[in-house]
Amino acid sequence: MPPIDPALIVLATLVASFVLFVTDAVRYEVTALGVVVALVLSGVLDVEAGFGGFSSSAIVLIASMYVFGHAFTKSGLAEGIGRRLLGSRGGEAWIVMKMTAISGLLSSVLSNTGVVATLIPIANSTSRRARVPLSKLLIPMAFGSLVGGLVTVIATSTNIAINDILDASGEERFGLFEFSSLGLMLIAVTTLYFVGPGRWLLPTSRLEETLSERYQVPKFVSEVLVEPTSELINRNVADVEIFARFNVVVLGIVRAAGERPVLAPGPYNRIRSGDTLVLQAAPDDLLRLSEVMPLRRKESVKAGDTQLYSDDVRLVEAVLPAGSRYVGQSLADLEFRTLTGLNVLALARHGELQLRRIQDTPLIIGDTLLVQGHMREIARARRERQLLVLDELQAPVANRKSWIVILTLALVLFGAALTTQPLAVLGLAGAMALVLTGVVSADEVPRVIDFKVMALVGGMLALGRAFVDVGLAEEVAGTLKNLSGEGVSNHALFAALLVATMLLTQVLNNVSTAAIMTPVAIELAATLGSSAKPFVMAVVAGSSLAFLSPVAHQANAMVMGPGAYRYSDFLKVGLPLAVLTGIATVLFVPTQFPF
Repeated sequence: MPPIDPALIVLATLVASFVLFVTDAVRYEVTALGVVVALVLSGVLDVEAGFGGFSSSAIVLIASMYVFGHAFTKSGLAEGIGRRLLGSRGGEAWIVMKMTAISGLLSSVLSNTGVVATLIPIANSTSRRARVPLSKLLIPMAFGSLVGGLVTVIATSTNIAINDILDASGEERFGLFEFSSLGLMLIAVTTLYFVGPGRWLLPTSRLEETLSERYQVPKFVSEVLVEPTSELINRNVADVEIFARFNVVVLGIVRAAGERPVLAPGPYNRIRSGDTLVLQAAPDDLLRLSEVMPLRRKESVKAGDTQLYSDDVRLVEAVLPAGSRYVGQSLADLEFRTLTGLNVLALARHGELQLRRIQDTPLIIGDTLLVQGHMREIARARRERQLLVLDELQAPVANRKSWIVILTLALVLFGAALTTQPLAVLGLAGAMALVLTGVVSADEVPRVIDFKVMALVGGMLALGRAFVDVGLAEEVAGTLKNLSGEGVSNHALFAALLVATMLLTQVLNNVSTAAIMTPVAIELAATLGSSAKPFVMAVVAGSSLAFLSPVAHQANAMVMGPGAYRYSDFLKVGLPLAVLTGIATVLFVPTQFPF
């Protein structure tokens, strides 16, 4: 049997990974690791080349920037900047303009998903104080963060990975601020777009809508009376194992004889005769429970906000951010109530309420939860940031360690601009300085680095290398040139490459898109006898302009629930912006990077 052509193996691996990424059938980091295993076992890459991506300078720099991002959040610096600059004064257009510009500028040095995670609660409180619909703020914030990633090389893992591919190909890396003018120009274009036509295309959410109305609480919450003959009498809430068996949560105990109700009861609160239990469960679970334990529902169910919170117990909305350890697990798997002390009343995904068995539903980035709990538990959840609590609870303020963070980042940036030291070394030195000065503890470092992203970058770098080694990048570049025909300008080829990258990044993650398209851009430049950088800039820009879908980027997914957006909102708002930023990029890049 003749040996299989290595190019066919790489193509098959590429197609398989594309299908897995698009369908989300397997977690993306597992798919990336599978790519490495397939390429090494098939002999396309040797072991050193296959795992070279995981030991690259890109991985070191990405990990270092996660530490910086955590330091900005922990010190209260990022949130302090956002609150101070955003405020609530001015009209809707003024606030939308500031939200877009601030998210873009912060994303120039911080992870865009981290910036979005920081600004979502601030946008929520600004929306309430300024009486501006939250739906008018969150998409501008997310899109601003995406274009902000084009200001510096260290802003996104995609930029860092592209630089590593350039280095491996023998091409000159981008300097730290080499394409900053493009990023700043696109921030300006995006901001002006949302001040004008983009703001009119955004949906308008209801300002007066309560959380109970938004999450249709009566569908999930019932009130039942404890009869004098009930077996529940004198039992602690935690002892009633039948509740856990049927996925029923006790949200409150309304006492008889006018006593103060017990909301979010602890495990040792006893149930008495005549109590009214406020239960949260899917209708079918409550029906199954009633078949084994007679329950008498109260005729006048009043499961609104007033029945679910008090001075000490709050009802809040929370979003699952990128990097949360809850992603991929269900509430039941997490034993969420025991772990956090919080009750989850309802779950919405992509703007739609999940009406069945929310305790068993695996959580994904951008899920929004309606959460009930004591103030101290909600404040703890806010500090831990595994959930983004959309409520003003003891917001962290900038502390004295903020100056250490600012100084350290400034030294890294100046070092990269003024010396020839590798950026990865400077970034690692800066991260170590943050640990040694106590801004970030050594124990926190493994927790704040998103190893899923690291696995994705390492795996995709291996795929990019294989794409070059077997000649596929050269073939695609040659085909692209031949299809364009004779007499087609470099500007037209640049535009075609930009559009192809923009379309691909809407369905793939941006790192995978960059890993596939960067070698093509380098080979296309070589075929044309042009400098590689202008064509690679088409990939840099195109892989960040992910405006057309909520699943095109984690920043989009995180705002979908809180903003009550639909899929069509991203296409309606994002398509004109994609056209505007695409045209601006085509006109601007060749002036900075001549062919």
